[in-house]
Amino acid sequence: MEEDKERKPYTRRLWGLSAVVFLVFLILGFNLWRLQIAKASYYETKAQGNIMKLVSIPSNRGDIVDRNGELLVTSVPQFALTIDWMDLQTAPVDSVQEVVARLAGYIKPYWPIKEQSVENITEDILVMMQNQQWERYRSVTVMGDVPDPLKAIIAEHKDELPGINIEALPVRDYRKGTLAGHLLGYVREVGSEEEIASFNKNPQAQEDGFKYTQGDQVGKMGVEKGYDYWLRGREGVQQVIVDNSARPIAKEVIQPSEPGKTLQLTLDAGLQAVVEKTLDDVFREYVHPQHPDSNQGAAVVIEVKTGKILAMTSHPYMDPNDLTGIISEETFEKYFQVKDAASYNRALAGTYAPGSTFKMITAMAGLQAGVVTPYEQFNSSNVAATLGTQHGIQEWSPGGFGLVNLNRAMAKSSNTYFQAVGQRVFNKNGELIKQIANEFGLGVYSGVDIPGESKGNAPSPEWKKATFGPQYEKKRDNDLAKIEEEYKVKLASAKDETERKKLESQKKNKINQVEADYAYNVRWWVDWQYFETFNTAIGQGDNVYTPLQLANYVATIVNGGKRMQPYVVDKILDPVTGEIVYQNEPVVRNTVSVSPEVLQTVKEAMSKVTSGEGTASGLFADVPEFSGGGKTGTAQLGSKNTAEGELFNGVFVAFAPYDDPQIAFAGVVEYGGHGGETAGAVAKAAFMEYFGWGANK
Repeated sequence: MEEDKERKPYTRRLWGLSAVVFLVFLILGFNLWRLQIAKASYYETKAQGNIMKLVSIPSNRGDIVDRNGELLVTSVPQFALTIDWMDLQTAPVDSVQEVVARLAGYIKPYWPIKEQSVENITEDILVMMQNQQWERYRSVTVMGDVPDPLKAIIAEHKDELPGINIEALPVRDYRKGTLAGHLLGYVREVGSEEEIASFNKNPQAQEDGFKYTQGDQVGKMGVEKGYDYWLRGREGVQQVIVDNSARPIAKEVIQPSEPGKTLQLTLDAGLQAVVEKTLDDVFREYVHPQHPDSNQGAAVVIEVKTGKILAMTSHPYMDPNDLTGIISEETFEKYFQVKDAASYNRALAGTYAPGSTFKMITAMAGLQAGVVTPYEQFNSSNVAATLGTQHGIQEWSPGGFGLVNLNRAMAKSSNTYFQAVGQRVFNKNGELIKQIANEFGLGVYSGVDIPGESKGNAPSPEWKKATFGPQYEKKRDNDLAKIEEEYKVKLASAKDETERKKLESQKKNKINQVEADYAYNVRWWVDWQYFETFNTAIGQGDNVYTPLQLANYVATIVNGGKRMQPYVVDKILDPVTGEIVYQNEPVVRNTVSVSPEVLQTVKEAMSKVTSGEGTASGLFADVPEFSGGGKTGTAQLGSKNTAEGELFNGVFVAFAPYDDPQIAFAGVVEYGGHGGETAGAVAKAAFMEYFGWGANK
């Protein structure tokens, strides 16, 4: 009995524990029955709505260095304000709109667009989220470069801002500010479907099976755009499970990202800095006193034998750092909307009348065609007698220069001489000057390895006919068709033969008038005019080229007639090992038809421009080391006897040294007047920096 008494409490405990275990299993069994049987169809449907997505993880964008390895562009961690859809939508708090409105109130003092209200900021953030509604597994970046006070505010109010995070994200850092800004480009989120489709045509992307999608950060111009796929690296892979509303449920990194490659440019940062500073000085000292609002210009320095671009600048300058993240209206206007928009690369896309820098083309065409010799003299002081017409363009210097042959005409930039030579060339072959210009890279794409290049234009009779002829033919045909339609109805309803004859006479008169108008238009706007011969021969009229084309044209003259393909990326390096992944090599686009003898003759004539009585003889007077040649240009902006007829762009091209040319230069200063004084000053500074002339003075 005593033993039963001692066992009894343990027995009760055992029964109680058994009951608890039974109850637990009963609950588990009930839930299993509910999940697998009672609500099986519901959860099956819900599970079928869940989708596993493989999402790319952006890689760290590659560095860009100059030819000497100096760092120009890198990616640095920057604290960004982001919204995580998963955390935001699974948090048991207020609605998304309320959280965003609360966030907008906190960030208003730090928002880039100062005048925006909290309500407008809220709307902007919601639009950002809406644009990413079908990619909710991606975080939405609201602000970049979050200031420290805002970081503290977000941390302090973390509980009421679910899904709002401060993350360290890689952001492009353009170390030199405006230095080579246009050439380097900038990075922003990809825009339209057309832009995405354009990037997806990239051969490397297609080879690797990579697809650009909405939300990707991409290069928008320059090297950043042209070499975007190399720079972006290999993106990682993240597995994300989303429900049928595109809300993320879980995510896991499958493969980490790999950093982008390092690009080593042909650019010389030191030379680029000198070119930019000097161009700035030219505007301040020469241009602004008379044209304070003029800020447009460009300059290019190119390696003669390879096509490597050593410097390329466009004024006004562009700081790519300004275009990172959300930009203010003032910044947007400065870079994209005003007349002298700072984002426009005038060295690559700007087209300008070359003025007298085109005269080497006319000279080579004349010599090659055999219509002139280097020694034949023309009377530049009697334009009418020399050209056989009163309508030739007068010399820039009153009274002319007397008798001039090729060397003296080039040195003095005689309009009469080159008009006379051009007249002979056009009389023999109206297409030859255009052909020669195209062979030297004028009016054709250079093939440079960054996007945005303009083609320019070299005019000729056939070009004019093909360009303007169809529009007048179309107008004539439309007018005749209207007459036919009009008189078809009138003739059908004519009362008698008298009225019919009267209508037919009216119809014939109208047709004759249309044909007469067409003939007049063809005569003046389609057929080649004698004054166009003169304009073309001296680099005016419809001649327009980019500074890059002008530099490459000079390089082609002095390298023996090989038109090289310009390029700005020398090699692509592995960022970890430093090994060369890809090496750009010089490419000859074409060899010109002009003989070596003619090339040498014109090269010699160019040397007379920078010496003796040449128009740029004083430019290098204090640089005894200089040998080479050049050509000044004063390109008229409008027709004679108009307001713009008295305004000129300053253009200058040059090469050095004479015996073994290494580099060529081309520069344009809008409203810069005489090219030797404005663009020439930039050339002088570039040559002195490149060759080290005067370094120890």
